[in-house]
Amino acid sequence: MSQPTQAEIFAALSAQSSGSFKRSQPPTQPYTAFDSDSNPKDQLTTSQNGKIMNSKRIYCPREGCGSVILLDGIGEWVEVEGSILPDDPTSPFPSSSSPHAYWSIPSGPFAFENIGFSRPDISNPLPAFTPKDVPGQGKVKWLICAECDLGPLGWSYEGGKGAWLDIKRLRYGEKK
Repeated sequence: MSQPTQAEIFAALSAQSSGSFKRSQPPTQPYTAFDSDSNPKDQLTTSQNGKIMNSKRIYCPREGCGSVILLDGIGEWVEVEGSILPDDPTSPFPSSSSPHAYWSIPSGPFAFENIGFSRPDISNPLPAFTPKDVPGQGKVKWLICAECDLGPLGWSYEGGKGAWLDIKRLRYGEKK
């Protein structure tokens, strides 16, 4: 079996980056598909070692992207008062409401499959529920899809390992 030439590899990479390459996208559902149930937490979580974890794979919400953001069993469901994510009426994301639910990923950026981090945003203070061990000033860093740059899907902070994904700004795959 012969190896592809360098020209064939560059052509394939070019087709992929130009959008003419179509990847098969798994069936996913937005949070609103679960929100109409009596308790969406029952549909999206499972208990592991006393913690409420995501039971479904988490995907980028952009139609046509389909990038896996987080595998099942990695994020812990947490509810907090308030939201740090910006509310913009022109955004494709729903407005914040309290209590606000997030997938907490305490183990750091390597727990993700595909996620991008913005530069630190000095205009936004850290919320009260941020762990107290944040070194220095700890500026907010926004989380975006590493493949299509849609975001913010969540946030992290400079100098820390923890990250939070907004449960309403994501799509969910099947249970594994």
